[in-house]
Amino acid sequence: MSHIPTYVFILFLVLAWMGISRCFPRSIRVERLAILPVLMVVLGVRGFSGLFGLPSVVDLAAAVVGGAVGLAMGWRHVRRWRIRVDRRARSLSIPGDIMMLAIIMGTFAFEFALHYGFEARAGWATASPVEPLAAAIWSWFICMSAGRNLNLAMRFTRARPTPLAET
Repeated sequence: MSHIPTYVFILFLVLAWMGISRCFPRSIRVERLAILPVLMVVLGVRGFSGLFGLPSVVDLAAAVVGGAVGLAMGWRHVRRWRIRVDRRARSLSIPGDIMMLAIIMGTFAFEFALHYGFEARAGWATASPVEPLAAAIWSWFICMSAGRNLNLAMRFTRARPTPLAET
């Protein structure tokens, strides 16, 4: 543990706080729905290319499969939520949910394990199935968040034009 930079512990605490805050009901502006998926895409691509270089066709295929599964899971997870839409304020009132905490902490643990494996020169980190598996897992986490937020954004756009539509 002494080799782990201090910023990693700070990052863990910030991410834990972000995830825990998503466990409570809140109102969010509809534009914020794009932030986490976009951030996760940037960090996922950066993390993958930093560890493995350019993805192969197998890596891309694994990412597509992982992404499709994640998108479906994220979409289905929020489909029965009762949300309130305020079109004038461009906001949504959504229930608290543990899914974002799980996505954030899962992504952190996954990234940490991969980087640790590479730094420790662990044999498993350079095994042949690790690269496509990493692509699938990164894509799965990214698309779970994207599927969730895409469902919410679509429901916002389809809401009746009354100020506080409930869907």
